[in-house]
Amino acid sequence: MQTQLAKNAEAYVVDLLKSGLTPDHGYHDLKHTLYVRDATQELGRRYQLGDEELELLELAALFHDTGFTKTYVGHEDVSKEIATAFLQTAHFPKEKIDTVNSLIEVTKVGVEPEPLLEKIMKDADFNTTGPTYEEKSAALRKEWEVFNGQRFTEDGWLKNGLEFWEGHRFYTGEAQALYGEAKRKTLKTLKKAYERINPNVEDLEFAISKSKSAQMMFKTTLRNQIDLTNIADNKANIMLSINSLLITIGIPMLGSNLKEHPNLVFPAAVLLLTCILSIVFATLATRPVKMHGITDPTLIDTGKSNLFFFGNFFKMSREDYMKGLMQVMQTEENIDMSIVNDLYFLGRTLGNKYHRLRITYQIFMLGMVATVLTFGILYVTGNY
Repeated sequence: MQTQLAKNAEAYVVDLLKSGLTPDHGYHDLKHTLYVRDATQELGRRYQLGDEELELLELAALFHDTGFTKTYVGHEDVSKEIATAFLQTAHFPKEKIDTVNSLIEVTKVGVEPEPLLEKIMKDADFNTTGPTYEEKSAALRKEWEVFNGQRFTEDGWLKNGLEFWEGHRFYTGEAQALYGEAKRKTLKTLKKAYERINPNVEDLEFAISKSKSAQMMFKTTLRNQIDLTNIADNKANIMLSINSLLITIGIPMLGSNLKEHPNLVFPAAVLLLTCILSIVFATLATRPVKMHGITDPTLIDTGKSNLFFFGNFFKMSREDYMKGLMQVMQTEENIDMSIVNDLYFLGRTLGNKYHRLRITYQIFMLGMVATVLTFGILYVTGNY
């Protein structure tokens, strides 16, 4: 049974979406919101949830796409702000508001649900009720074209749908029972349509698997390079700290004995030179690379620039950056080339960083050995 708060929320959201959405919001419209709300209640009842949990799911479902009235990209965060403002006005407890926001957050692509309520919310957002898949697909395609500037060929759109549904899974058994068959039919239809356009594709499953493997390799390689960069910076910071301590503590201690033992100037000079050279190369290893902050638009189509790296756009105006980014996202080849450029230049920077770090450690190692040997020779010869 719908609570009074849920009724008030529904009335508020209906008015907001009717006035705030445009006709181009053909997929994320009021009907979609209500379908998701109904799906959360159906799944919740199947799991015998209590009235309080059903209310939380209903509120989250009602508000989860309200952010589209203000923005397309990042609408989930705006949706949480709208939900929070409404629920605070209704004196809803803070911990329950936090739960509603976490349920909205899980509707983001790539966010994995954990508690049962989050799994239900995630599955409800991909319910198969309402319009046919073809109608939903056409509406979403138009949305992406209008609001994201993404234009797909028929072949590219089919491939995008196949990759998504191949990687999608329902997180609850009840959702699988309710929507699993429709999902299987959708996949079958997509595969047949793709094969009609690409009659020479012998193994579509392999093609999709290969594409996913490539994406996973890109992500893994980028993560590994970022981790290696952090390791290199930590090693350089260690060398900077050690050599700074030697200069501020070790050199003054040797200097205080120079009047009594003037020959100590030789090991002191070797130690000082070692510390200075080590600091110089450790600083070079951590020094940021030179960045222009502006990208020539002609470089985007040739695949020689990457607008996903801040160093290539931080001096550009927002309008120029958005135009360039839309240019990058027009084709999958441009996006892939941006990732490849990111890997390449990050790898080059990482290589230079480790090269200078190696020199730093060699200087420090040889300098320490030379300092000890110089001091030992002075001691053995009695010149100490």
